[in-house]
Amino acid sequence: MAIVVQEEKKPVNWIGMLTVVFLVVALFVLSYFLFFKRPEVIEQVTPKKFDDINKISRISFDPEAIVSSESFQALKNYAPSFVPRETPGKPNPFRP
Repeated sequence: MAIVVQEEKKPVNWIGMLTVVFLVVALFVLSYFLFFKRPEVIEQVTPKKFDDINKISRISFDPEAIVSSESFQALKNYAPSFVPRETPGKPNPFRP
């Protein structure tokens, strides 16, 4: 008499399969409406306040006028002067 051994078949996970199919379909539908149906939506992403930035970028900057101004000349330096050592560090960094 022969013994027949068969593996038990696992049931199909229909909920997981339907979730994956739904996500793929939703991805295609959203990409269609975003890129092909209404491409003008992409251009509206930038805020309207960027026009103010364009105005600011057109302002000319003259550093000579700032340095020669009376208020700049009235500034005082309170930082101590820095004098570097003649030989910074050791001649041989691997020596203790």
